[in-house]
Amino acid sequence: MAKKFMAFRIIAGVICLYHVALGIVLNCPGDVIQWAVSNCMGATKLPDASSLFVAKMLGAYMIFFGLGMGLVAWNPIKNRSILTIGALLVIFRSIHRIIQADLLMESLGISTQSNWTTIIILIIFSVALLAFRFLLLADSKKTLSPNVEL
Repeated sequence: MAKKFMAFRIIAGVICLYHVALGIVLNCPGDVIQWAVSNCMGATKLPDASSLFVAKMLGAYMIFFGLGMGLVAWNPIKNRSILTIGALLVIFRSIHRIIQADLLMESLGISTQSNWTTIIILIIFSVALLAFRFLLLADSKKTLSPNVEL
């Protein structure tokens, strides 16, 4: 399995690192969060105190989602159920950003172009994760012995 599914394992690793890093940043002091949302996410409006509180809670979820995707990158066959959840979450995030685009622009001032760039990246990741999941499923069916009688 060292080289098998390597491209997909790298994608899962990138998703892991992104979510763990952003989750850690979201649990830092407010000025670090404000720097990150303005410089890394393109926000022109800075979050208020209640939004910072919600960001810290979201950061905890992001860290653990990232760790789950790290498990997928490490051993995708053993952790394929986490891969399914990860793919569905990324799809949901894409849909959410499309539906909530106006609110995102209003609350953080993130431009439509920046939002659509993020949506496209999320869709690419979700397609890759789903493809990875279906390849794992096909591979697991191949490894089952056809001569086993039930």
